[in-house]
Amino acid sequence: MNNPWENITTPKSDLSARRIDHKHPLNLYWAKDRLGRYLFVCELTNECKLPQNFPSLLGIDVTVIVDTQQLVLSLKSPSDWELFLALCSDVISATRPLKPSAVVPVVFRRIERWREFLKQDRDKILPERIIKGLIGELVYLQQHIAAKYGTAQAIDFWTGPEGSPQDFNIQNAAVEVKCQIGTSSPKVKISSAEQLCGQLEELYLFVVTLGKIEPEAKDALSLPSLIELIKSNLEMSGNTQQLEKFQDALLNIGYVYSERYLSYSYIVASKRFYEVAEQFPRLPLSNIPNGVGNVTYDLALINCEPFLIDEPWVSKL
Repeated sequence: MNNPWENITTPKSDLSARRIDHKHPLNLYWAKDRLGRYLFVCELTNECKLPQNFPSLLGIDVTVIVDTQQLVLSLKSPSDWELFLALCSDVISATRPLKPSAVVPVVFRRIERWREFLKQDRDKILPERIIKGLIGELVYLQQHIAAKYGTAQAIDFWTGPEGSPQDFNIQNAAVEVKCQIGTSSPKVKISSAEQLCGQLEELYLFVVTLGKIEPEAKDALSLPSLIELIKSNLEMSGNTQQLEKFQDALLNIGYVYSERYLSYSYIVASKRFYEVAEQFPRLPLSNIPNGVGNVTYDLALINCEPFLIDEPWVSKL
């Protein structure tokens, strides 16, 4: 990941700035002040109404220069530039489809959301098992649900980040997504008994098998590439509400862009869809004794073969 502030000269006074994107409806800049601090500058129009109070962010100052109608985010420690860039990119993406008059509420909602995120003690990047699981969920969202219902609707169906037992609730059906690496034994970990005991009429298990691959390889998938594709689809549709919802879901999971995610690149080796029917191998909630909780178990996929089916809503495309 390139540091956009690195090649900006530190000025003797005022600011030194470079416009970010001429196609964006706002004038947005990477900038430095005379102290060499990294800045993100957003020029506001007269249509923009500013709130009376500004949120405070850990390690980031939020100010408004009234004379020039500029909203300025300044980073206190240059070593945190990757996280600061992720925040700024979030704001850039969320405001891209908007008219200038609608920008300010969205900008401050994104800042407020990041304020909550930055309060939490999180590792720099997610563990590999979480990375693989999230790739599996986004593959299913983008390649299956969005193909049938559109990306905006698919975001509504993605309920896992909200704490639902299953990853997706699609009308009267729940879908749990699991991911495995092709070199491992054919099994997936069920992290709670509730995952395979749905409350809706239908319950399915989607298993995607990934193979490790070099980032430069053809058809390589990574979290950043999948996320950018989904965000781009939402930006093109102009659906700012769903774009914000998607960005919030990623923050809930703990994902913030880092170049290191690119080293976790995979290719989809296979995708299989199972109906969790009456005799499906699972641990029913009724079989768990009172006082027993936090149940996890391995599910051998070879024993799930009789329940393989074509995905109902995809097979109808």
